[in-house]
Amino acid sequence: MTDIPRILLFDIDGTLLGSGEKVKILMRRALEDVFGTAGQVDSYEMSGKTDWQIVTDLILQAGIESEVVEDKRSATFAALTRHMEAAAPTLEMRVLPGVTELLEQLSDRPEFILGLVTGNVREAVPAKLLAAGIDPAMFRFGAFGSEHPDRNALPALALSRLEQSPGVPIPKEKVLVIGDTPRDIECARFTGLKVFCVATGRYDRQVLAEHHPDYLLDDLSETEAVLSILRQF
Repeated sequence: MTDIPRILLFDIDGTLLGSGEKVKILMRRALEDVFGTAGQVDSYEMSGKTDWQIVTDLILQAGIESEVVEDKRSATFAALTRHMEAAAPTLEMRVLPGVTELLEQLSDRPEFILGLVTGNVREAVPAKLLAAGIDPAMFRFGAFGSEHPDRNALPALALSRLEQSPGVPIPKEKVLVIGDTPRDIECARFTGLKVFCVATGRYDRQVLAEHHPDYLLDDLSETEAVLSILRQF
């Protein structure tokens, strides 16, 4: 009997790459293009949230009616994608410690299937990954922040897509969410999945530990230690 592959659902920002304030700059441009205001984007905490939620929060706080926000949602996502693609060649996104080495190892191992569960707009993801030197083609499937406002809905959406591939069974014990925020832990738990956190985003190891992830490391730099977790979770 063929072994069932292990499914790895990666977050992007704070897990694979560091974008810092660059993302807020692009969000500001997109919101100003569509709504004429970006609200209080400079003080807004984006970590772990979907772009759908971020846009809604900021524009509602700016006093614009919810019907207008919804009517212009697609235009906002298109503007975000346009600005990301335009900025990508000079963004110099920072790939986080150990990510390049780990992805190289995983790409050669048929026992793993790599996917994405990210708050980013789907169409903007390839440009962002390429800006950090990460090949988007490494990830066979995913769910994105332009597809549902609630991050908790994304793992199940991603897995439903993979299940459409013939011959790929997905028992939950073979799926691992990999992220850097309490929201990654929450979305994994909501779906009944295990979760592996790294303290490479806004939350330090102590804060993440309080949310009880199954696995927790400072970063992904110890490739063999990470692979050991991925082989046995």
